[in-house]
Amino acid sequence: MERLGKEEEVRGVKTRCEDKFLLLRTSEMLSLAALGVAPPSRALGAADQDRAIAELMLEHDPALHLARNVLPARVSQDAGALYSWCRRLDQIVDSGRPRDQVSRELDSFEAAFDALVAGDPRDPADAALLSTLQRHPSLGRQPFDDMLAGMRADTAVDRRIATYDELREYGYQVAGTVGLMLLPLLGVESKAEVAAAREPAVALGVAIQIANILRDARPDAALGRVYLPQDELAAVGATDADIFAGRPTAAHREVVAKNAARARALLDDAEAGALAALPSWWASLMALVIVEQYRALLDVLAGRDHDNLTGERCRVGKVGKMRAGLVAFGTLLKARARGVWFA
Repeated sequence: MERLGKEEEVRGVKTRCEDKFLLLRTSEMLSLAALGVAPPSRALGAADQDRAIAELMLEHDPALHLARNVLPARVSQDAGALYSWCRRLDQIVDSGRPRDQVSRELDSFEAAFDALVAGDPRDPADAALLSTLQRHPSLGRQPFDDMLAGMRADTAVDRRIATYDELREYGYQVAGTVGLMLLPLLGVESKAEVAAAREPAVALGVAIQIANILRDARPDAALGRVYLPQDELAAVGATDADIFAGRPTAAHREVVAKNAARARALLDDAEAGALAALPSWWASLMALVIVEQYRALLDVLAGRDHDNLTGERCRVGKVGKMRAGLVAFGTLLKARARGVWFA
């Protein structure tokens, strides 16, 4: 089984973390049952909390630290707390350490979350998340538990996905849950708003995860993971061995193209929801920007005949990102012209 170098693996982990924070900044679609959070049993100052999160961002994702500073102050603070929790969880699962050690670290991380919910945060970063939960009582613990379940699944030996249904569920667990976490921060809390936003939010998260899986096939292979549905690979004669060896056979590219088309359809659903279900124009604009960026990523992949195993990893350059922003803004203006009104 041919493995890729450590540099490719680390680059893949960093990119996935950046994607997750991008979603944390823009995904404001989904709410869950209320969470009863007890008052903290020990006080940790807001300055300590913010400093701990800032240090984590500066060490691992300095560009994201800058991005956080342009958000509204309260949203920035709460999004930073969510980022910290997701980032630390990512670090555990993608550390490359022995699986039994990773499993023990996940147990410890989950125990710390239980303590946090009970009002006993173990460090400043957890205290910041507790403060976020207390400010937003409609934010339930279910998305956190679901993300933990998805991350635990990634610790399996020879991680595989059997079917597209399983892939969708995994996409919800590790990406759709971010929308669940963010929704209350951005003002989508009423039952009517949640009902309207739920399906588009899940669509956006799953689309992002599928696109990332297609982009990151090589670094995932370096970790022993193949996320393309096994039944679809087998149906066309594609094999895991091709992926590990970096052979973009016609059969492999056929499966990649099939799942890219699914991601595009989900992005269409997310775009419709961003215009119809989000309560503010700036929230809709950020969601639309993400939709356009991922459409652009899928365009890059299509331009390579869906070869995600050789050459440079697919990415959207600066010009492409600028164009995505302009297209998103144009979509918003067209919606406004059709009578869609935003706060």
